[in-house]
Amino acid sequence: MQSLQLKILFFTFGASLLPVLVLISVVWQLLEKPLIELEKTRLDDQVLAFRGYSSATEKGLKNLISSYANWSDLYNAVQNPNPAWIKEEVSEQLLFTTDIDIVRVIKSQNEEIIGEAGSKILALPLVQQKIQDLKNRTKLSQDLIDTGKQELVLLAGSPIYRSDGTGKPAGTLIAGQLLDRVWLTQFLNYSQPTTRVEIIALNGQRFVSSNSDGKSDIWEKNYFSVKILPSIYKKCSVYHIQPELGLNTIYAPLYSGNQPIAIIKLQIVAKYFQEAKLTLTRLIVLVLTLVLLLSILIAHFLAKQISNPIIQLAKRSKTLAAGDLNSPIPGVENGGEIGQLANAYQEMAYSLSTLINNLEKLVAQRTHELELARQTLEERVQERTLELLQKNQELEIKTEQLHTALYNLKMAESQLIQTEKMSSLGNLVAGIAHEINNPINFIYANITYIENYTQDLFNLIHQYQQRYADPEIQIYAEKIELDYLIKDLPKLIASMDTGATRIKDIISSLRNFSRHDEAEIKKVNLHEGIDSTLVLLQHRLNPLHDSPKIQVIKEYDHLPLVECYSRQINQVFMHILVNAIDAIELHKEQVDKKIIIQTKNHQNQSVTIKIIDNGIGIDEQNISQIFDPFFTTKSVGQGTGLGLTVCYQIIQKHQGNIQINSQLKQGTQVIIQLPSLLQNNIVDGAS
Repeated sequence: MQSLQLKILFFTFGASLLPVLVLISVVWQLLEKPLIELEKTRLDDQVLAFRGYSSATEKGLKNLISSYANWSDLYNAVQNPNPAWIKEEVSEQLLFTTDIDIVRVIKSQNEEIIGEAGSKILALPLVQQKIQDLKNRTKLSQDLIDTGKQELVLLAGSPIYRSDGTGKPAGTLIAGQLLDRVWLTQFLNYSQPTTRVEIIALNGQRFVSSNSDGKSDIWEKNYFSVKILPSIYKKCSVYHIQPELGLNTIYAPLYSGNQPIAIIKLQIVAKYFQEAKLTLTRLIVLVLTLVLLLSILIAHFLAKQISNPIIQLAKRSKTLAAGDLNSPIPGVENGGEIGQLANAYQEMAYSLSTLINNLEKLVAQRTHELELARQTLEERVQERTLELLQKNQELEIKTEQLHTALYNLKMAESQLIQTEKMSSLGNLVAGIAHEINNPINFIYANITYIENYTQDLFNLIHQYQQRYADPEIQIYAEKIELDYLIKDLPKLIASMDTGATRIKDIISSLRNFSRHDEAEIKKVNLHEGIDSTLVLLQHRLNPLHDSPKIQVIKEYDHLPLVECYSRQINQVFMHILVNAIDAIELHKEQVDKKIIIQTKNHQNQSVTIKIIDNGIGIDEQNISQIFDPFFTTKSVGQGTGLGLTVCYQIIQKHQGNIQINSQLKQGTQVIIQLPSLLQNNIVDGAS
């Protein structure tokens, strides 16, 4: 009988523990996958930042070469060779005041090298071949090349013209910048901190590394040729998530033109991934421990309740076999099947003692007892059915709680990612705007004086021409095209004034958009935030390519100052306007592309902002999911699915609401309602 109690204990314990283990395993799989995807997103962001910095380097080199190549003084110094002037004003100026590492000036007539300065890689055959190719081109060109000496260099070449662009080119200006450790250090200063950044050649050699050792790890050596390199040639990235080592790595292609020329290796610290995984593991272990203890207690209780009556009944059955029909049967007062069995033993003893005298009465009594037993069994079945229904309801409630916890985790993940991105972006934008503001104000303020001084000099030259008609002076004036200079210089100053004004407006818009110095709740003019956002998106609204520009129609009401976190509200405007521009660009059939921005004042109690576009629209079946974290209707690589989620959180935080109405291929309308004054229960702090 002791073995029976042990078997019942093990059976009940295993039956209660097995579903819990299965459920915990499923939950672990569901929660671990988003953590890994989140870590891959962080790595992709680092690659995007690196490629953005590379593009900025290429654009800066192009602009610098273009400004020097269209310079009349350089044109004259090449046409009438003046190596000393070129060395002082071009070669040394570029090397010491910019990031340029290589400079070469070539005359077109006899391919003579008039000026040269910089790195010794100019003598390498691959570099010489690329310079010859750039020299034969008729417009500004640039290429990223592998020199074959474990160095990458960005080479650019441009024909040398006069400032007005007239005449044939006098020669070619070649400039190059090494992607060396100094360049990589500058990227790390502007990017989020990473553990390690390397540029690797396609043959496995290191071009440059942020660490001094620059050695491959064991995994990279084993999989470089069989996994990493084939993916790079397919223009795909390779992830290596290794939280046990504290580092997560991505290998991404670095392009020259449209072909991979090298490999970007970025490693970030897996601290947050480890902490999240450790917390999840501890939670599951805690739940499993509690379930084990509870299962043991339940199994012990059930085994005791079932086995004890059976043991007592077995002992009493032996006395019945010995002929003792008068002693009481244990367990008669208990309910359930054991009680019924004990009652049957009691009735059997009574029947044996009276069988001879009252057989018919005993048969009737037994029939009645069987009927009672049937009714009791039906009642027990109904009770068990009700218990199963209650258990099912409890299971549904727990499932709903798990879904709620998973949704809250996704919302927390989206808010954490967007907060980190926008905080870094806001600090960077505010810093850049502050650094550029003073020099551009200096330039803008002095252009008027330059214009006045120039006019005075022109008047003085005119006086000299009238009073001193010297033939040599007249010849020199014709040589430098004095009449043309007098006409063209005011135009150049006017162009500089226009450009400085444009830069000043952009800086003002950047500072207004970032609101770096306004981290508290303040009353702000929402129209200023919308206008600043439109200035920052001007390159999307008025593209330089053949695409038609997007017309912005403003229908502003007289709005009161609205109490809010201005930087967060500007962030909402940015997300919505970017989505509107993307939707319009996707609607290829739409000819009249426009965005309508309407504002309305509701008796100074609340305001409404409507942003309407005639883009591609949103499918009706996706409207209900548009605010879910990580949900996006854009193609892979064109969106994270966090923009509208963050907008919804910000508007809810400001005690307002946001609504989206859309029809496929007709357009989308976003309606935002905000109170003019916030209540006291707003969550303090700004992201």
